[in-house]
Amino acid sequence: MSITFSQGKLQADERKTILQAVQKQTKATALQAIRPVLSGFLEAEVTAKLGREKGAPRQISSTERPINWACACCGCADANQFTRDGHYRRSLETGWGHLEDLQVPMLECQQCQHDVICSFTILEKYQRFWLDLDQDVLFSSGLCQSLREISQRWSATLEGNVGLRTINERINQIEPLVAQAHHEPITDVPTVVQLDGIWLTIQSQSDKEKPDRRKRRRKKRTAKSEEHTEWERLLNRLWERGVRPEQGLEMVVRDGSGGLGEALALVYGSTVLEQRCLFHKLRNVAEKARSELKGEEKREERKQLLEQASAIYQAESAAQARERLVHWAQHWRERAPQAVATLERDFEQTLVYYSLPSVTREWIRTTSLLERTNRQLRRKFRQAVTFGSRKGAEVAIYLQVQRLHAYWTDESWWETSHALYFDLGNLNP
Repeated sequence: MSITFSQGKLQADERKTILQAVQKQTKATALQAIRPVLSGFLEAEVTAKLGREKGAPRQISSTERPINWACACCGCADANQFTRDGHYRRSLETGWGHLEDLQVPMLECQQCQHDVICSFTILEKYQRFWLDLDQDVLFSSGLCQSLREISQRWSATLEGNVGLRTINERINQIEPLVAQAHHEPITDVPTVVQLDGIWLTIQSQSDKEKPDRRKRRRKKRTAKSEEHTEWERLLNRLWERGVRPEQGLEMVVRDGSGGLGEALALVYGSTVLEQRCLFHKLRNVAEKARSELKGEEKREERKQLLEQASAIYQAESAAQARERLVHWAQHWRERAPQAVATLERDFEQTLVYYSLPSVTREWIRTTSLLERTNRQLRRKFRQAVTFGSRKGAEVAIYLQVQRLHAYWTDESWWETSHALYFDLGNLNP
């Protein structure tokens, strides 16, 4: 270890120089230690496939010993016909840094003297990056790190360029898991389902182009409304996956979107209760109150109106809530008629939660729990700004849902995100 320390306290550049030297030697030592570990596992797999230790003679037998490795020329898959044929050296990019001269075992087929294609468990042929990149990008993307941030970190670790495309491909490769989630049966059907919409931007290659402020050509962004056809597609998929009244579904909580209401009628009819979200209802009342009771001098009056409107839903029963609405409307109708009309409109649909006494009222009368989830999703959408494809958007949502589920179930996102790599391998062995 060639580091020289002075007699006094280390200062500024001297301390920096020593610490950098320690970091550099630590990294080099780690890479030196990793190389024989990987080579050892590769040799162990060869031993397991051949059924004999290194240096042991090949057994001539008429009984074949088939394995999943085969000769590149004759197609032989009999391990009894394979012998070790030295190594070849290759480099590998890992989370510890750039690994040189990794020894990879080679096999030769004794029937035709050609190379055997060895598909190692821990190392794929022609693979530039080890699996820790695949796992890390899922972990980092789930934490809302951008492609550029992940790329810069890996480029610094490997002291070379790791492109955005490389990162993006490794994130989008879990799309089969997303497709599986779309059709996987839901066996634990909840009593209440909350539904709400959230906006994101997906850029299509068919979108028209327009120049931005720097005169660069950019795709023009378009948006779809919350039409009932979009909601109907979602509800039909939930129905097919088992979210049905006979499986335990009793109520749907939603906002005032007309498209969602129409879709619910088409898919579920009158078989489930519909609860209008109190938060959205009271928010609409607040907007009307601000336009009718304007000015700082009426601020306290607006506050009273909203507090009294909110108190209506603290009633012990639906009948008591109706009585409170009558008194509240009589008190405020002259000063804020639009606010009163807004609360009275579809008022009965906001009282449906009283019909489910077995479920905590605070949980089922608003979509507040879902709004908290939406805030996490919007955090990712703001970071991404625009998704280049629907697949990319669905993968991003899937990772956020997986991360939130890990949080809700007190699991480690680090372990959960790393497990996704293996889940993908199990899906496509």
